[in-house]
Amino acid sequence: MRVAWAEFGLLDEAGFGSYEKRALVTLAVHGVSDAATLCRDGDIPTSKIYAAMEKLAQLGLIEVRRSRPQLYAALPPEPLIERLNAIARERAEQFAQASAGLRAAFDKLPRRLRSSEARVDLALGADSHVKRHVSRLAGARRRVLSYLEAGDIAAIHSLREREGFDVMKTIARQRENAALEHRVIFGFSDRTAPRLLAFLRDFAASTRNLSGVRYSGEMGHPFHVIDDEQVILALDHPFVGEGRFASLLVHDAGLAAQLAEGFEQLWQRAMKDLREIRGWPGRSGRA
Repeated sequence: MRVAWAEFGLLDEAGFGSYEKRALVTLAVHGVSDAATLCRDGDIPTSKIYAAMEKLAQLGLIEVRRSRPQLYAALPPEPLIERLNAIARERAEQFAQASAGLRAAFDKLPRRLRSSEARVDLALGADSHVKRHVSRLAGARRRVLSYLEAGDIAAIHSLREREGFDVMKTIARQRENAALEHRVIFGFSDRTAPRLLAFLRDFAASTRNLSGVRYSGEMGHPFHVIDDEQVILALDHPFVGEGRFASLLVHDAGLAAQLAEGFEQLWQRAMKDLREIRGWPGRSGRA
């Protein structure tokens, strides 16, 4: 049986083992089949087939017909995909509910050399900045203060386009579930304004539930403050291809307090609406 297995790689990410994936796809080819046929056409060891089919049946992804020999029936593609999506949602909700206990378990772990515990984490590259550091905003418990510039926008947007890694959606989902405060100031210039407008349009669904959004001239020092305890400092340089070459995650309440104070001062001065800008491109009147 010839199957383009690479096209079914998403099943691996969904937590299915190799034999379970092969059994599910092979059964979809036959519609109805017995275990021996699935083993032969799906290249599945006979010692593995029954455990794989039992798991698929428990998840509601196949039907079991009690007969001799026992037969298995595939679901049509549409209800199969709906069931897979439902399983993914159920697992995500279960993990979110259990994450509080996981956090407590990590907090109880013994720390070696507690007095000199690592307080700074360096992430090299724009992708690592988003995956390792920006994604931590989804773990906030109380509030997040974010000041973003063109480098942040480019890194977040590029990673979603290339790999489908949408950190904004992840953060938005947690923000809604935890009902925490998350305010954002976007810094921009005449040169970077079109990129900001495109970002706001492309990520409208993920920014809709922000606690507040304002706009300011670029400062050149993007940052995030998480729960008044952690700080993410972005590092950019014009000689680097993507601009964003690294970021620092710093565990320091004192630094977090200073940046939070600076954020509040900038928040008071920042614009509430981009239409406040005089001569904004495409506008016929004045602010």
